[in-house]
Amino acid sequence: MEIKQVTFSYDKKTDQLKNISDKIEMGKITTIIGPNGCGKSTLLGILSQNYAPAHGEVLLDGKSLAQIKPKELAKQLAVVHQQNEAPYDLTVERLVSYGRLPHRSFLGQANEDDERAIEEALASTNLQQKRSMRLNQLSGGEKQRVWIAMALAQKTPILFLDEPTTFLDMYYQIEILELVKALNREHGMTIVMVLHDINQAIRYSDRIVVMKAGEIVASGTPEAVITKEIVKETYQVNVLLKQESDTGLYVVPIGI
Repeated sequence: MEIKQVTFSYDKKTDQLKNISDKIEMGKITTIIGPNGCGKSTLLGILSQNYAPAHGEVLLDGKSLAQIKPKELAKQLAVVHQQNEAPYDLTVERLVSYGRLPHRSFLGQANEDDERAIEEALASTNLQQKRSMRLNQLSGGEKQRVWIAMALAQKTPILFLDEPTTFLDMYYQIEILELVKALNREHGMTIVMVLHDINQAIRYSDRIVVMKAGEIVASGTPEAVITKEIVKETYQVNVLLKQESDTGLYVVPIGI
């Protein structure tokens, strides 16, 4: 997936994204980080064709997203948004089954492939025992896993996650990020996610894209882009960088 000189504005006056170019490596976990309002979620929206760029384009396997029909694109990539809405009395299994819609004809009934995909999605997210529970009976972390399961049921090679750990406590944040890592390592999924926590981005990413004010400041491996200078330029915060044998690289804020 290639981003080529993309510019985007919500109001046609102020550019939220300014001539952005980069590549998303297939089979890797890429995390987009940066201050609030820098364009992280907007960029993810461009990559998923929720927004159309004013200039530039995004290519998937060499083909512009604008040329790919929505149903066909839904077979290539799945998206879990930051805030998701569904009827509170919907069951886990029913919501997960909606991930199969791109693979069905109009009014088509579920077939063996659909049932198999749903079962695999429930198993991957450890939700088999909760399949009959309603959404309002679940914790925040469990609900997030259900939405990820629905995306997995789409059987796409690419998964986008917009701030998947927001509003979750530490346990469920780690649970979700460990699930993301397992999906990549065990199933080869290409994953692009937006995170706020730099240390989580370092730990769970193969590549990091650092954004500020609608532009990409740096992109590359965590070790290459998480430097004291880049963090200071991006967040206006002074940090120490630590490297431990058991935890790897991590950032310690020390002041502004």
